[in-house]
Amino acid sequence: MSDKRIKFTQISLFSVLLGGHYGGIVSVGEVKMFGNLAIATMDRLDGEVQMIDGVVYQACADGSVRLPADGETIPFGTIADFRPERELNLSGIPSYEMFEARMKDICPRDDTPLAVRFTGMFRRMKVRSVRRQERDGVGLAEAAKAEAVFEWDDISGDLVGFRLPGYVSGINAPGWHLHFMDAGRTRGGHVLNFSIDEGKLSFCHANDLQIRLPDSPDVFAGLDLNRDWSADLKVAEAER
Repeated sequence: MSDKRIKFTQISLFSVLLGGHYGGIVSVGEVKMFGNLAIATMDRLDGEVQMIDGVVYQACADGSVRLPADGETIPFGTIADFRPERELNLSGIPSYEMFEARMKDICPRDDTPLAVRFTGMFRRMKVRSVRRQERDGVGLAEAAKAEAVFEWDDISGDLVGFRLPGYVSGINAPGWHLHFMDAGRTRGGHVLNFSIDEGKLSFCHANDLQIRLPDSPDVFAGLDLNRDWSADLKVAEAER
């Protein structure tokens, strides 16, 4: 690992989303200042966000992709100051599970947050995008039921995201969380499954993890901070 600090920034807590608080707390412009690669959701849980090369894309539940303005906000996300420590070619990976297994060989150390980017061709890609929630109080597990699912064959683009250690539970979702954006920047979302044909993988580990907590105490109002959210997390992240 490089001696230079590689910082990942966490916006809010996953338990806040699981508890049904969806108001944005950090602007898109500020997100760009934290790093150049990210996954997130927009204010009111409106679609899936992925930042690639410092550009923020919002994949909406109607299938469209837009570039949110710097003044728009996100309630939750993970951002990396992405500086690849290694690059390599990957090919012939038939599923998300096999990608996980391959990454375990490539990056066996699982006690440190890991950011990845894979650019290439996919034989298939399956993603989802959650629909906008007009009110708080509907927990994420319930809100996730109102999602749009998209599937594409023979598509090129970028897979970006994170593998996080178990100790982030409640702060974030442990394990893998990936988003996709196609090469034309017109299709994307939260990744459910995929099959890699061929392309280039790059990754970096964090040695600095910071959390940006909500400024308003209203966000924590009624939220049981001692609750075990594992069951809610399992439902919300069902089939990824």
